[in-house]
Amino acid sequence: MKTQAESDNDLALRWRAGEVEAYNELVRRHLDPVHRFIYSRYGNDHDASDLCQEVFFDVCMKIANFDPAYPFTAWLYTIARRKTVDRYRRMKPVEEYHADLHSGTESRHPGSLLEEQDSARDAWEKVFRLLPENQAMAMWLRVQGQQSIEQIAGTMGQSEANVKVLLFRARQKLAKEWQETPTETR
Repeated sequence: MKTQAESDNDLALRWRAGEVEAYNELVRRHLDPVHRFIYSRYGNDHDASDLCQEVFFDVCMKIANFDPAYPFTAWLYTIARRKTVDRYRRMKPVEEYHADLHSGTESRHPGSLLEEQDSARDAWEKVFRLLPENQAMAMWLRVQGQQSIEQIAGTMGQSEANVKVLLFRARQKLAKEWQETPTETR
């Protein structure tokens, strides 16, 4: 029996050796964060779910390419980012209306909820446009992925000090951009 604290890299190596339970554990650990990452970049839950399936299918099929000298999460998010970019290039996302978004417990109109989702997606698209990829990824993992500095360092294959520098520079650049942007275009 394997311990709960087994590293992602250890699980990936076990999966590469053919242990299906190891793959299942990797999926259990990373499905929701990868889905949130794709959704924040793409903005459509149905398509985000489809892309998640494609990402984990690629993980399954390409496990022989995994290099344990680097963090599994860095490899995983690279696959997710590439899949998202490929899909986004093929088609501009369209937000679908889902009646179940307004469950009766939310006092706001479904249209305003969709508007907020669009606004958040647009904000993250702008972050990824304005910042270098590594700064934007660190910022996303911190804010949306709710990862600690240590987790981000592991995911990105960076030192904790470098992650702190990336986040600091990202915040500086975004603050400067915010100050320079006219109010009506925000």
